[in-house]
Amino acid sequence: MSASDPRGATVTRRRFRLGPGQIVGLVVVVLAIIFIVQNRTEVKVNLFTATLTAPLWLLLTIMTAVGVVVGVLLRWRTGKTRRG
Repeated sequence: MSASDPRGATVTRRRFRLGPGQIVGLVVVVLAIIFIVQNRTEVKVNLFTATLTAPLWLLLTIMTAVGVVVGVLLRWRTGKTRRG
């Protein structure tokens, strides 16, 4: 679909489409959010010698964020090695 702008140039409009990977990613994010919201109890977490008491939703959110960061870093690293 093309349209003319006031200066006479042709403007091409692109439609935004989600690919299969993006759709799966969105579904996983929605499921993670639902899972996190449903788990709001206080839990004890033992990390080596320290014991931490925190809401489960907070711990799940932190671990989800850690997973996203690791995924982004791994994708960035593999993309960098493929190009160079």
